[in-house]
Amino acid sequence: MSTLDISSVNIALPRIMGDLDASVSAIQWIVLAYLLTISSLLLAFGRLADLLGRKKVYVTGFVIFALGEFVAGLSGTVMQIVLARALAGVGGAMIQANGAAIVASVFPAEERGKALGLNGTIVASGLVTGPTIGGLLTDALGWRSVFFLAIPVGLLAIPFAALVLDERRISPPRAIRREPFDWLGALLWAGFLFASLFALSRGPVMGWSSPVIVTLFAASILLLVTFVLVEVKMAYPTIRLSLFRIWGFSAGCTASLSSFVGLQASTFLMPFYLQLALGLGARTAGLLMTSVPLTMALVAPFSGRLSDRYGSRVLATAGLSILISGLFLLSRVTMAGQGYWPIIGALMLLGLGIGMFQSPNNSFIFGSVPREHYGAASGFIATMRNAGSSLGIALWGTIITSQLLSHGFEGSLQAAVANPALTDEVIPVFLDGLHRAMYVAMAVVFVGVVASALRGARPLPGPAPAQASAASGDNPTRG
Repeated sequence: MSTLDISSVNIALPRIMGDLDASVSAIQWIVLAYLLTISSLLLAFGRLADLLGRKKVYVTGFVIFALGEFVAGLSGTVMQIVLARALAGVGGAMIQANGAAIVASVFPAEERGKALGLNGTIVASGLVTGPTIGGLLTDALGWRSVFFLAIPVGLLAIPFAALVLDERRISPPRAIRREPFDWLGALLWAGFLFASLFALSRGPVMGWSSPVIVTLFAASILLLVTFVLVEVKMAYPTIRLSLFRIWGFSAGCTASLSSFVGLQASTFLMPFYLQLALGLGARTAGLLMTSVPLTMALVAPFSGRLSDRYGSRVLATAGLSILISGLFLLSRVTMAGQGYWPIIGALMLLGLGIGMFQSPNNSFIFGSVPREHYGAASGFIATMRNAGSSLGIALWGTIITSQLLSHGFEGSLQAAVANPALTDEVIPVFLDGLHRAMYVAMAVVFVGVVASALRGARPLPGPAPAQASAASGDNPTRG
């Protein structure tokens, strides 16, 4: 449900931008508000689910998500859509903070990779169908119908989750559920992410040396330092910082963050390239964009099973390397002449890379921590995914906006749509920015390659993750 929403809304962004006469820096907040809200609240809802029960939080998340999307579909301005998307993000955080923890809780260690691989296929199925459905709805019924799509999905998901999930199997013991909730830590983390990502997205427009941007960066650093100090002293923190002493956990999360920052360069920018530079309709652009999640959906189950048998380091590292090769091919795209197949091939390489990486890497992270910390691990994995996506959107939007501003276009791509006479001037500038974004994305993903290669072997299956890694000698805390 949540990935279907993200991928379908991305396809509708150029149409929303034209209809509401919005700039790139404004339109990116339709996606960024959703991802930023999720990123800010994942740790809090992961911990809250440990205390209240994962089923309660999970099902409630579907209700809030569907409500936020319904309000977004009725909105008449970009600001109204952004606020509604933030509400949907609250529900999305409640859903995503618990998904992987539920899966990891009900499968034994020797089948965890396979289970997470199948879960990755379900996640990818939303990404596969999202661009196609979003393109069809945008062309046939307008962009508002993309938001209304959440209503029937929610009406199916809510009763299904309520009937299937068993709180006793998926939630921690009652002793843990009696612990207090760390409200201060949750607020500090949310404030840190909001301040830093808002500064990144508005810096090119307001100026990096402007008082607002400088203040936001300073505030983000202060909030992060305060968060760390509070969590160290807190008896029942939002996340136990001792988990970061486990080298496998830290390296796996670093690799995950870099992969999603890099992947977002394609997810966020390619719909604009396909529709504005190549002149394709939303439907055709959506079909082309399904190359990434479709390949991921096919690869994820096999990579998960292989990681159960042979370990995850080689698979995950190779996957990130393939992701870099796909980004390199996208850095060579032009306005015309290359046809669809080179673009499809590059997008399929992205799907192959992320499909090979994600399930083995997530399985390794769960295998690196004790079972009682699965909620924290799940919340942080989801935080890395969504914070990476949020950071990616802010970063790639910043690069494009800066490129346009340097050529006097005031960060506006909709001029190329509203006035075809400007196309020859605006689109080449956009392409230069896209190429630069892909080069930066390659460097970001390379950081993940290094972290993945150095993190050690995956713990072997056993009765408990901590015991298994100690007994096998493949201890993830070792370099």
